[in-house]
Amino acid sequence: MAPFDRLPLSARAVLDHSGADALHPPPRSPEHESDAELLDAYSRAVSGAVARVRPSVVHIGVERPARRGRAQSGSGSGFIITPDGYLITNSHVAAGAVALHATLPDGRVVAGELVGDDPDSDLALVKVGADNLAYARLGDSSRIRVGQIAIAIGSPYGFQHTV
Repeated sequence: MAPFDRLPLSARAVLDHSGADALHPPPRSPEHESDAELLDAYSRAVSGAVARVRPSVVHIGVERPARRGRAQSGSGSGFIITPDGYLITNSHVAAGAVALHATLPDGRVVAGELVGDDPDSDLALVKVGADNLAYARLGDSSRIRVGQIAIAIGSPYGFQHTV
């Protein structure tokens, strides 16, 4: 008895109509890249993006008003968007800070001031006291597509200047 003989008649009709190849992917043609080549290309794209943006990534340290006699501190990451020291971070990092500083990729620690924040979008704008800084150019958000891959670059959990 052939394996397809056990299938209901309707299923056999679909298989007969579509052909046996419908159950198996077609063999890769030589012009298709191997999975290893595709992963390598993706890896090169990510490391290239990181190399371009990393010089603008900063570690943010904040001090908040003391509670019960103990100073509150926090940290996060951000990225410089202008050569004269404006940077973007998260509102939940910078809002309410009484002191704020940024550690630049070259190791310098510079004081910062909260210019504004938007809790609804969780974004904050900070100005640091430094000039001639490497900065990341903001892209055009209208060109982003649903399902497009995003890369998170920052200093999570205090691991400064990591990805």
